[in-house]
Amino acid sequence: MISRECGRAERCLAERSRSATGLRRCNRGNSCILLCLFLLLTLRAVSQEGFVQTGEASYYAEEFHGKTTANGERYSMWAMTAAHLTLPFNSLVRVTHLGNGKSVIVRINDAGPFKDDRIIDLTKAAAAKLGMMKSGTAPVRIEVVGRAESPAGDHVSRNEFYKVDVTPSTLRGFGIQVGSFTQVEALIRRLNELERKQVGTIYVQFATTGGRDVHRLVIGSFDTRDAAVLHLASLKKKGVAGFVFQVR
Repeated sequence: MISRECGRAERCLAERSRSATGLRRCNRGNSCILLCLFLLLTLRAVSQEGFVQTGEASYYAEEFHGKTTANGERYSMWAMTAAHLTLPFNSLVRVTHLGNGKSVIVRINDAGPFKDDRIIDLTKAAAAKLGMMKSGTAPVRIEVVGRAESPAGDHVSRNEFYKVDVTPSTLRGFGIQVGSFTQVEALIRRLNELERKQVGTIYVQFATTGGRDVHRLVIGSFDTRDAAVLHLASLKKKGVAGFVFQVR
């Protein structure tokens, strides 16, 4: 559990890397909140209305029903929600099946999917309305159409402070990406959840994708791909999804 106390936040802020891409190691017992404090001052989540993307959609397996999403809600397979890697939580997104023309509007409340060829993960209810239950995946067009109010409980107190212990690091070999975030709240909650599950050493990567800053959570590092794949299998047993990549 993240230790909540007034700490060295102001001093640690000065240690933030100036580069567009960098790594910070999260020592066990701490959660890279330096990143979160910095983002609180520099980033504001917006709905990105008008954002359009085409690609492959998939839907959650039933085993995720009742588990915690990246924004702290309980996932329900019957709700009209979805996961996206970069859109802010509570964005309202119209998803149109390019094969049959059916469309639904869903609210983003989770981060994912973690497969290169997928752009959005839908609930079972949303997938059923799109007519993609048999195929499992479908070509879709997604468009941000607005922003929903935050559900009750979807809140992080602005008066909370976190103890920080951040170490600049270099990653080599292979890593496992388990998250990609633009929102402070999502990053804090996911780090907290992963820490409780004792998934291994966690790194935060500062990156820029399509002109937008994103912050990836990476577990590692591993000398070989096989070692990373083996560790990913153990993570899946703990309910942690991700994918293996080679650090370059």
